[in-house]
Amino acid sequence: MSSTFKYTLTKNLKTYSKYIPELTKPTLRAIIQICVHYIETKDSEILDKAIVKLEHSKVSVPEHFCELFAAILQLIQLYLRLPKGIVKDDELRSTLNELKFNDECIEDIVKVLHNHKEPLSINYCQMRNLRTPPKRIQWRINISFLDAKISQFRHPTIILHIQKANDEFISFEISLAMFHRLRFNVASLLNEVQILERRQSMRKS
Repeated sequence: MSSTFKYTLTKNLKTYSKYIPELTKPTLRAIIQICVHYIETKDSEILDKAIVKLEHSKVSVPEHFCELFAAILQLIQLYLRLPKGIVKDDELRSTLNELKFNDECIEDIVKVLHNHKEPLSINYCQMRNLRTPPKRIQWRINISFLDAKISQFRHPTIILHIQKANDEFISFEISLAMFHRLRFNVASLLNEVQILERRQSMRKS
C-alpha cells in the first residue's frame, strides 16, 4: 500500500473516528450509493434526498449521518486518485480495521472499491475537470425557535450561500460542528500549501 494513502486516510478520517462505530451495514450501503451517485452526477442535493429515502424505507438514520457520508466520500475519492493495484485489498482491510470499521462494513467497502474502481475513476476525473472555483461564498447563522419562548431554540446551524462561476446560486445547511471542521480543514490545507511553496523556494535557491 502507498504509505501516503494510509497516512492521508488516517489523518482525514481521524476527525470522524468517533462516529464510525455508528455505521451499520444497511447505512453504509446507502452512503456508498450516495457517494457513487454524487461522483457520477454532482447532485448537490443528494444528501437531503438520501436522508428522506432512508426515513421512508424505515432504515434508522444515524445521528451523525452527514459526518459518516463525508468520511466515506473522502475514502472513496482518495482511493480513486491512485493507480490501480497500488492499494492492496488486505492492506486496505487492515487500515479500515485500525479506523474502527466493523468487519461487515470493511468487506463491503473493499468489494465496492475493488470491483468498481475503473468506471468510478473515469467519472471522478470527469467531475474534477468540470469543477470551477466559486465567485463568492457567504455564510450566516440560522436559529430556529421551538416555540414562542426565546429561551427554547434548536441548535444553531450555518447556511452557506455559494455563487458559482456561471452566476448560479446554491445554498445548503450544515451543523455548527461541521462548519468548524470545515474551517479547520481549509486552514490545514492552506498551511500545507504554504509548506510546499516554501520547499519549492528553497530548492530554487
